Amino acid sequence: MVDHARVPAGVRLIAGTAEAIPSADATADFLSMGYALRHISDLRPAFAEFFRVLRPGGRLCLLEITLPQSALGRTLLKIYLRGLVPAVAAVISHHRDMPQLMRYYWDTIAACVPPESIMQALSAAGLVDVDRHVELGVFSEYRARKPG
Repeated sequence: MVDHARVPAGVRLIAGTAEAIPSADATADFLSMGYALRHISDLRPAFAEFFRVLRPGGRLCLLEITLPQSALGRTLLKIYLRGLVPAVAAVISHHRDMPQLMRYYWDTIAACVPPESIMQALSAAGLVDVDRHVELGVFSEYRARKPG
């Protein structure tokens, strides 16, 4: 994606892992990670790395799909992602593994660290102004800033 991204002049995109960002200390004004928190086994080293790389005043934005708070919402999302989406994928996709991949998608969402734990881990890493904005009950945007 980085190779094909169109960005304004002066913006540099780099790719790395959450626990090992190929950048010097305090060099990033902004870090973003989309829909990958559920693939990190321990948030502490990742958030410590984000803190290391951010400049004082630098901002962090993490996007993730979160389980709905209500039992009905969780049930509907599970039916949609574990049942309906794989069925549609099986019909329209030419890849026989697509239904399994879509079921895995639900499994990773269901196993994701709860929002409260994410926010606590961001604060524990030294980040401030930690907050979470939710859209449609499932799309979480976590925002934080390195003090300075």
